[in-house]
Amino acid sequence: MKKSKEFDNVLNECLERLLVRGETIEQCLQRYPEQAAELKPLLETALVAKKASAIQPRAEFKARARYQFRSALQETASRRGRPFFGWLPRWATVVTIVLILLLAGGGTVAAASNSMPDSPLYPVKLATEQVQLMLTPSQMGKIRLCARLADRRVAEIIYMADKGDVHQVELITQRLDKRLAMLVVLALALEAEEESPMLLAPSAEEAEGDRGVSTWANNRAQLRMLLERYAVNHPAALRAILEKVPEAAKPALLRAIVVSEAGYREALEALD
Repeated sequence: MKKSKEFDNVLNECLERLLVRGETIEQCLQRYPEQAAELKPLLETALVAKKASAIQPRAEFKARARYQFRSALQETASRRGRPFFGWLPRWATVVTIVLILLLAGGGTVAAASNSMPDSPLYPVKLATEQVQLMLTPSQMGKIRLCARLADRRVAEIIYMADKGDVHQVELITQRLDKRLAMLVVLALALEAEEESPMLLAPSAEEAEGDRGVSTWANNRAQLRMLLERYAVNHPAALRAILEKVPEAAKPALLRAIVVSEAGYREALEALD
């Protein structure tokens, strides 16, 4: 605990030096060489988000973003019964704070939503996804979001494989594997929710119209249909480009196909 608190203090100081005083990442890392490996990705994400915030939206968007984000914070805090940032790991806290500043202070995450791994905005895209996952309250909602994020990873693999970037294909395949593994964990947790009367009711956004068990069953059926579609479409899309990509990228692409097939098979089994 003491070590974690010490790192948090170092991180806070580096963020202040980076975002407020204008120091470089290298200068910050030189001050704390022992924590450099852990600090570097956090500081890089914060710096990219700061640069993206230079995009100035209309005043109405800024006001709406502030209102919606504050409402989400209040709802999440009241639901969990503790301060919003209290339940986040330290890296997620940093990313969340950066994105709050990004939304409320003039930037737009939309600029990063369609970015690819070779774009400077890609770290903002990944950070935004993490925040979206953390702010999604229900297991059903998290599973749907994980499935959409897996769909993004497949599109990125195809893009980078076509460019012959083997390293990026391997990295994105690892991210895809993590998302599919998370799908399995969430699907198993969904079973626990169904068995608990206190957790049977769907969340507010899932309960528009009919409520209760029938709505939950419909949502589950729709979720299964989505995963079954992805289980077919994702490996097929990856195979479709197998003969078109550079020879050096083919082994990594084959690995992505194996990960996709195995991940969806396990997720569907977890839903049975």
